[in-house]
Amino acid sequence: MSTAKSIREHVARAKSYAQRKDYMRCLNSMSLSLEELAESQVFGREKFEIGILIDEAFRQMLAMDELKNVLPRSLKYTRGQEKKLAAVLRKIHDHIKEALDKAAVEKVRKMKNQIDKYVLAGQKALDEKDVKEAKKYFRKITEACPDEYGLLQDVGSRMVKSGFPRDAIDYLERAIEKHPSDSRPYISLVIAWEMLGETDKALEVVGEIMRRFGANESLYIRQAKLYFAKRMYTEAYDAAAAALKLNPLNKDAKKISDKLGPKIFGHGYKPGVTSSDAKKAKAAKSGGSKKSFNLDSSDASESAEKAKPKPKPQKESSKTIKLDF
Repeated sequence: MSTAKSIREHVARAKSYAQRKDYMRCLNSMSLSLEELAESQVFGREKFEIGILIDEAFRQMLAMDELKNVLPRSLKYTRGQEKKLAAVLRKIHDHIKEALDKAAVEKVRKMKNQIDKYVLAGQKALDEKDVKEAKKYFRKITEACPDEYGLLQDVGSRMVKSGFPRDAIDYLERAIEKHPSDSRPYISLVIAWEMLGETDKALEVVGEIMRRFGANESLYIRQAKLYFAKRMYTEAYDAAAAALKLNPLNKDAKKISDKLGPKIFGHGYKPGVTSSDAKKAKAAKSGGSKKSFNLDSSDASESAEKAKPKPKPQKESSKTIKLDF
């Protein structure tokens, strides 16, 4: 059962929405307040006061420019007709919502068509190696649809694949700034820096990817190759070893590991073991080989007895025949 408090709250919301020109929410709150008043057991002075509040809110709603051409001119609040008026407001609300939804869908459809048109035109210019013309189309569409998810990344990756990495970097960095949780522009940015020979910047982006999204086999391989290009062989080996731990059959990782491992570890090289793992194993081995000399007297005598050289077994009198095969 609706209460006077609940009805007053709906009326207060309707007035607030009217002040903010939010006509859809205003219509919804007004219809709810009228429905609850019609079904409530509120009587007497309290119902009269609520009626005054509804009348004020109703007048505010009718004064909204957004609703003047939608609401019937004969529409007004009459006490005792709350249920009928609530149904009218609900019907108007639903009709407006349906029209807005259709308009929104049509707007999105037109925008998508425009995006396709300009992106394809830009791609055609890239195929013809006319990067200046391509940038003209890409600039127009990215400025027209700045919030379109994935658009900057798409443009940047197209430019990378077409062999224009330097022109792609701006689009990819803007894509990361707008949508840092999307991993795609990071990968394209790594490739762009690699194409430009900027190994340090490529490694920096790879490190950022690992921090944000976690490491994987392909990232370790890419990192290993970048370190190898910088002649940072220990780091390159460690990245390859990390990839081998995830997939012992990875050919690229094994190739780098087998090439660098023997030079770093010598005969102690084991595929898949990182330099830090090897140091830990070496430290554990050297620590375990140390003997303790805090022995009591009985232990000392026993140790001394064990330390005595055992007598050599006497040779048998029969001659040993040595056979050479």
